[in-house]
Amino acid sequence: MSYRPAYVLPHKHRLTAFLASNVLLALLWLPAATANEAAGTGSADSGPVATTMPSSKIENFALWQDSEFSTFFYDTTADFSQYDQAVFFPMTFDRMALTGAGNNEYIASWEKSTFEEMDEICQFFDDYIQKTFKRSDVLQATQRGGPNVLAIEFRMKDFMPTSMRREDALDTVGESRNRLGVGTLTFQAVLVESQTGKLVAVIEDGLEIKSSSYAADDRVGRNLAWKRSFQRVVQKLRDDIETRQAI
Repeated sequence: MSYRPAYVLPHKHRLTAFLASNVLLALLWLPAATANEAAGTGSADSGPVATTMPSSKIENFALWQDSEFSTFFYDTTADFSQYDQAVFFPMTFDRMALTGAGNNEYIASWEKSTFEEMDEICQFFDDYIQKTFKRSDVLQATQRGGPNVLAIEFRMKDFMPTSMRREDALDTVGESRNRLGVGTLTFQAVLVESQTGKLVAVIEDGLEIKSSSYAADDRVGRNLAWKRSFQRVVQKLRDDIETRQAI
């Protein structure tokens, strides 16, 4: 699997870059629904879908200092209390950059990752976020768009491995003696109004992929490290949405 080269934007350009690069969700989500509506075959599960992206005014965005995430830019004109449902897109990894502090062995190992391997990791996140918001009193997961529905996508951005990928790290008995964890992941998230395509918020943060629950770095321990780390991210999202709904 190939990855784009790592490139870090200066902080002052980060919000502009977010707004420029994240005009995607309204144009990408539920594309089949648009085609079905045009053909007159839309299903009951397909809500209205934005087909154009409204311009986002940078001056309307501010950095929320009380967020659980390190960076939470939000549209100050948005009323979070109006949203009670969300469409959660699968986590993506296609633009993830591998970074490192000179350990070429780790980088070379992760560069061999297949689509199936990375998709399995992302599925841990997708399963938990759907489970968390399935019956949540903050946002309920849905597949239908509407004026009260957010569309949310998380993306892997940068990954600094502190060990080789699972398939290379484990020995013949399926266990490694590495105690540094899997690595450190930086991620981004985009929140837009599902019906209008209006950008509501952009999030960025990082987390260490490591689990202390297992003494051995085996297959179970590796999977658990990803799952536990993703659970913390989802909980932060839930807490932040709940807080902003009450403001």
